[in-house]
Amino acid sequence: MTEISQKTKQLATLCFSLFLIRLGFRAFGYDLLYHNPNDPYGISDLIEVALALIYLVSLGLCILHALWILLRNRDRGALEASALLALCAVQWHSYDYLHHLAASLSIP
Repeated sequence: MTEISQKTKQLATLCFSLFLIRLGFRAFGYDLLYHNPNDPYGISDLIEVALALIYLVSLGLCILHALWILLRNRDRGALEASALLALCAVQWHSYDYLHHLAASLSIP
């Protein structure tokens, strides 16, 4: 296994794990934390924003890594880079729908 494919696998795993952690927190942890009815935002909203920022950084790293592979090592890792970009695109476009679905499945 080349160094490029191992880095690609690690970044894809990191990005997908953070994607699932965000959805899992929204479904199972968001409503468990205290929220003052008079405040517009609670601690769970701040945690959700922090998870979103961490996820966006990892998504950006995945995209930059895939573009680097496509520009520098086109012959060796084009399929891996394309798969990584496809994973990022699918996660980006499906998150809004899955976030609302996870919120509706939330356990009070």
